[in-house]
Amino acid sequence: MQLFVAILSTPIDQCEFEKSWRLNGAGNLFKDAGLSFAGRRISLAIEPGPEGRWPVEMIHRTLSDAVRRVDQNCNIRWI
Repeated sequence: MQLFVAILSTPIDQCEFEKSWRLNGAGNLFKDAGLSFAGRRISLAIEPGPEGRWPVEMIHRTLSDAVRRVDQNCNIRWI
């Protein structure tokens, strides 16, 4: 299991984020991903892919793109 946690500079609408997440194909690529929201924190838990662990850069870029489609000015800090 891989766990990624993003802290956002401003809160975003969870429903809008989930739509954005599905729009870029992430919903299909990461079908069993567990997304959870807590204030400005988004957690993503995913199982390894067919070739093992997902590249960190790919996950960061995919989640960041989904956030920025909802709020272009939102900054993301990864922990």
